[in-house]
Amino acid sequence: MTVGPLCVGAGMVLFRMVGGSGNYLTEVLPAILVLGAGLAFTVAPLTTTAMTSAVAEHAGIASAVNNDVARTGGLVAVAVLPVVAGITGASYLHPPAFSAGFHTAVTVAGVVAAAGGLLSAAFIKNPSPAVSARPTADATPTFCALEAPPLAAATAGTTPAS
Repeated sequence: MTVGPLCVGAGMVLFRMVGGSGNYLTEVLPAILVLGAGLAFTVAPLTTTAMTSAVAEHAGIASAVNNDVARTGGLVAVAVLPVVAGITGASYLHPPAFSAGFHTAVTVAGVVAAAGGLLSAAFIKNPSPAVSARPTADATPTFCALEAPPLAAATAGTTPAS
């Protein structure tokens, strides 16, 4: 949750290299690779955290909230970032004005992403693993590791018939 947003921020700032020549290999591809790596480092842990924070009965709600927050964040970014960067409808007709606005937008997005990474480094702490009692050799499990209902054979003390 720290490395990913910092990589996303670096990838966004690398988009400042995009200029009038439009050379994909030297201007666009490096930014895309760093941004993609940052997103890969961010999205999977974030989704895992959201899904494992809810009990199994509420997994659907946790997934919906995770998706809704992601979509809302994207919508807010698309709505607010051009305004913050000074990109207007008229700037699309003037390449120098649009380029300046684009460079401002990717800088702002990069700084915000990096700030998110720094905030997560400062405030998100992994709890220390709890020490669990080791089961004895004769202990028989009464449930499946996937939170299934108790096994009838284990609770009744008999072996299941094949």
